[in-house]
Amino acid sequence: MKKTARAAAPDGDTPGPAFQSVGPRIKALRRLRNMTVEELADAVGVHKAHVSRLERSLKTPSIHILARLAKALGTSMGNLVGETLDKADIKVTRGTELSPGYAVAEPEQHRIAPLLHGASVGSFEAFIVHPGQSGGNIQAQHEGQEMLYVLAGTIDVIFNERTERLQAGDCIHFPGYLNHRIARVGRAQARALLVLSTD
Repeated sequence: MKKTARAAAPDGDTPGPAFQSVGPRIKALRRLRNMTVEELADAVGVHKAHVSRLERSLKTPSIHILARLAKALGTSMGNLVGETLDKADIKVTRGTELSPGYAVAEPEQHRIAPLLHGASVGSFEAFIVHPGQSGGNIQAQHEGQEMLYVLAGTIDVIFNERTERLQAGDCIHFPGYLNHRIARVGRAQARALLVLSTD
């Protein structure tokens, strides 16, 4: 008689293919709820090093630990192992819900419309940016990474000792700690997708 596979291996076993996504899901849900590894470990009743190993897929949680993780993260066990879809995982912002964009104090010509709003969306933020012709006097600097994809027009991304000119269809990616500013080139309207990671 053929043996059926166990639903989950005991803690300490190497994760099988069916459980490879559990670690990343735990990490994503923890970040979505603004919890630290230590806070999640306390809620589950294990050491923070154990949660860290689970998130890195170095261990597979037992059914007992999986149940505690699901409760602490406000989700179901099925969602943690990828068997069910949590509706909160997918967020759609309709065009009619987007604001026309708000002006930034400096430079005033820039308009930014957030694509993601409301509840926390995890480790990134996204905006539609309408740059003005002036790059302004403020040098932007932030944690994480930044990506700018030009949807229309021409945009300069100005660094301390270098300027990159981007046309529609061009994309630039750089660490947020670099001092930078953006400016529209010419009179034609410009529009870009701006994605910021918060990690």
